[in-house]
Amino acid sequence: MTLKSQKYLSTTINDRLLTYYNKNVFSAASVTFWDAFQTDAEACHINCGKTGNKEEDKVDELSLFDLASLTKPLVSLLCILDLIEKKKISWEEPLTSLLERKIPSRFAAIDLQSLVCHCSGLAAHENYWEKLRGVDKDKRKKWLLEQILTGSSQYNTGTSHIYSDLGYILLGFVVEAKSFESLEYYWIKNIAEPLELTEQFFFSGACSGKNTVSTGCCRWSNEPLTGIVNDDNCRALEGGCGHAGLFGSSLGVLTLCKEFLALFHARKSVLPISSETFRYVCRRVDNSEWTRGFNLPSAQGSSSGDYFSAKSIGHLGFTGVSFWIDLEKELIVVLLTNRVVKGDDLTGIRAMRQDIHNKIIEYLYRKEFPPER
Repeated sequence: MTLKSQKYLSTTINDRLLTYYNKNVFSAASVTFWDAFQTDAEACHINCGKTGNKEEDKVDELSLFDLASLTKPLVSLLCILDLIEKKKISWEEPLTSLLERKIPSRFAAIDLQSLVCHCSGLAAHENYWEKLRGVDKDKRKKWLLEQILTGSSQYNTGTSHIYSDLGYILLGFVVEAKSFESLEYYWIKNIAEPLELTEQFFFSGACSGKNTVSTGCCRWSNEPLTGIVNDDNCRALEGGCGHAGLFGSSLGVLTLCKEFLALFHARKSVLPISSETFRYVCRRVDNSEWTRGFNLPSAQGSSSGDYFSAKSIGHLGFTGVSFWIDLEKELIVVLLTNRVVKGDDLTGIRAMRQDIHNKIIEYLYRKEFPPER
């Protein structure tokens, strides 16, 4: 892509972001995209809005966003894959072995694969936070684990695919049980540090002094959620969790996504994961819209828009964040916003996600050249 073309596309995306900004979809957004074949290895960054209340707090590609459920593939999945490579766990290993403890018989069929691809039978979500806040801080993880394991199964393991926070909370506990380290420390040591990303990612509560985007106020303390995770269960836990809690920049997410592309195409990667293992987790499971850790584009109305190929993987986060990787086109689009600061209406972010992804691909692949000046 020529400098003139890149400037034109940046202006186009910036105009679209301003449209949604003016519609009150978000107060902060950062879009970063990279195409292996058309951008001369240079990523394109487009930012909009402010990270806080001051006019000078402008968003850029280093601003930290609450990544919400992007924690699942970027933290929990990567730690699980690292443990698989080290032969400390296996795909078919049952939950009782993964957690190294007894579990109720109704969960006996749950194994590692069913947890990562959301077919374990566990509920999508439970409001643990109210009771969790009344538990001593050093006992909260144990309490939360017991609550999940004493809960009920929603369906027979393997018979459906229902997106589950609870499954990934358990995966965080699996990492800790098998590594004898906290999830945060294990991820930082084995993933962030080798990739030199310790200034691009932080866990909830560790963003002090950083240019961090607000997601509103805590529902029970009314304190601002700036560098403090928006997810109630994770916030009440006051520690790392398998389903949420990671903060990161669009540049940082892009860097990890580039490593995913390298692994898929058997190129050199700093991640401690083999190409064979990564390709395995990119395969569709059954007839679902899930792989072993990633979302696949929906047949209609996908958040990736209309043009990402069937060989694409991605994930969404509740706060208004996402990444999509077209493994065939070798295209990455990272879209981070704080849409929750504007309320519960999802209409705007759904339209915006499709619009932004479509505009990028329409230009890159349909050759919408900039007008002559």
